Amino acid sequence: MTTPNNEPNNPYSTGGNQNSSQPNSAYQPPQYQAPQYQGQNQQQFGDQQQFGDQQQYGNQPGYGYPMAPPEGAQLAQTSMILGILSLFVVGLVLGPIAIVKGNKAEREFNTSATVGKVTGWIGTILGALLFLYFVFVIIAVIAIPAATLGY
Repeated sequence: MTTPNNEPNNPYSTGGNQNSSQPNSAYQPPQYQAPQYQGQNQQQFGDQQQFGDQQQYGNQPGYGYPMAPPEGAQLAQTSMILGILSLFVVGLVLGPIAIVKGNKAEREFNTSATVGKVTGWIGTILGALLFLYFVFVIIAVIAIPAATLGY
């Protein structure tokens, strides 16, 4: 990696003989050429078309618009949101919907939806327990007065 004079080689130098102790010619950067587009005549910088003229470049897509997320990611996100909501509101309804959407995202789009499915299951179980609790309370409210009155 050194020259015969024990000088290190310059890895960025150009030229065929890198072990030579003679200095290489000065580096010449490539000259810039303006890109040529279909149907465009060669123009120099002095006689270009005006800024607002779209003829030179044709129709270009709108660059500022966000792309829509893939459908699988959208299903996984919906499953997660419904699963989290099922922990607090109407777990018996939102939980199974979150599970179904999570399964669809994983099966059809190969997108991970574990959070939505787990929170959906937890919300479903909590909703079922809450429903059973209310049923027990209603039965108890009806049965206790009836037992004390002697019916």
